[in-house]
Amino acid sequence: MVIYLSTNIFEKISKENIKYVNLLFTNLIGKLHILQIPVEELDDAIKFGIGFDGSSAGLTTIEKSDLLLKPDPNTFVPALWESEPKTGIMIAEVFSYEKPFEMDPRNILKKAISKLKRELGDNVEYMVSPEIEFWLFKFDEGKLTFHDDASYFTIPPRDKGYEIRKSIAEILNKIGIQPVKIHHEVPPSKHEIDFKFGPALRIADASILYKFVVKNVASKYGLTASFMPKPFHGTYGAGMHTHQSLYDTRNDENLFYGTHDGLSELALYFIGGLIKHAREITVLTNPTVNSYKRLVPGWEAPVYISWAKFNRSALIRVPMTNDPKKVRIEYRGTDGSCNPYIAFAAMLLAGLDGILNKINPPPPIEENIYKMSWDEREKRGILSTPSSLEEALKEAEKSQLIKEILGISAFKYFMETKWNEWKEFSTTVHEWERQKYFDI
Repeated sequence: MVIYLSTNIFEKISKENIKYVNLLFTNLIGKLHILQIPVEELDDAIKFGIGFDGSSAGLTTIEKSDLLLKPDPNTFVPALWESEPKTGIMIAEVFSYEKPFEMDPRNILKKAISKLKRELGDNVEYMVSPEIEFWLFKFDEGKLTFHDDASYFTIPPRDKGYEIRKSIAEILNKIGIQPVKIHHEVPPSKHEIDFKFGPALRIADASILYKFVVKNVASKYGLTASFMPKPFHGTYGAGMHTHQSLYDTRNDENLFYGTHDGLSELALYFIGGLIKHAREITVLTNPTVNSYKRLVPGWEAPVYISWAKFNRSALIRVPMTNDPKKVRIEYRGTDGSCNPYIAFAAMLLAGLDGILNKINPPPPIEENIYKMSWDEREKRGILSTPSSLEEALKEAEKSQLIKEILGISAFKYFMETKWNEWKEFSTTVHEWERQKYFDI
């Protein structure tokens, strides 16, 4: 007779008649991995962990590859889109023997949150809400094509993703991820489902589940979902604008609300830290070669390091609200190729540095920065985010903050992996080159 550690989770499993459990985790690069176990093995997995090859999952080198997966009992949800036999899902943490593995992205975020609480108090929570945009594509004779030709807030039937988004939103709601906005985005085939803000670790877990649900539901409709930042030239990219604030749970108080045009001094310092470290943390919020095809002027992509109240050409925006509890800042640079655990940790520690060192941000800029000349931007001290993965990596190499966010071992592994990615891209011959230079 198995003696279960957590009565509640196994009551849920019994009630739902769950036969298998999928353990989800990510590597440093953000790739989602899955290990499926029979439900009879779950108790031992929670107590002792399950061994796996960490090097094959992109978490470590081959000589240190033996790692353990331990599912977090608080993250169990049923996989409602799957048929019989029924399956559950849990987020798993990576361990090295009895210790949390230092290169586990979930552990990296937990360490960042621990620093926040050490500095500002156990009652302070880092609250986030990401806008994770995604594409729906179909394959037509082996060629990737748009699923529809709709645009921002288009109505059905032209918006062919309408029913698909409803199906996704219904599942999210049933597994505890509460949708708040559901709509078609500006370019064809791009969609957005925003969900309610919450503590960063829970929302990072929700972001992983969100991606998993979107991909699987899209497949049920014969489509392929992608979170690629820029799959096609000459159109808008897909981002992951991240809304964030600090909250005092003891006093039920939004610490970003205050008397400076609705912002507190704490919020201004947080913005100051983000602006100071924006070029450094871009490698973590935008970690792929393709990320920098999105970060170009003219497509509502935030390439200029500035902040504003309303201006969507700025990197950081303060969304309009009449509710003090919803006052927040929106970091617009992040995209869906990032690992949310690491991206949240990066933004948190950058902002926290601003608070601890009382870094005042420059004045907000409400003009369209895209229309400013280079001389005007230079005169006003407006820098740009890195324009390539190579440039972002060079910024990261000089950064003490990136080393603190990741830890030395994860920093070395991440940088080596990303430099190899850049070298692979740089030495690959692309179709554009053949078209441009074939007749030279």
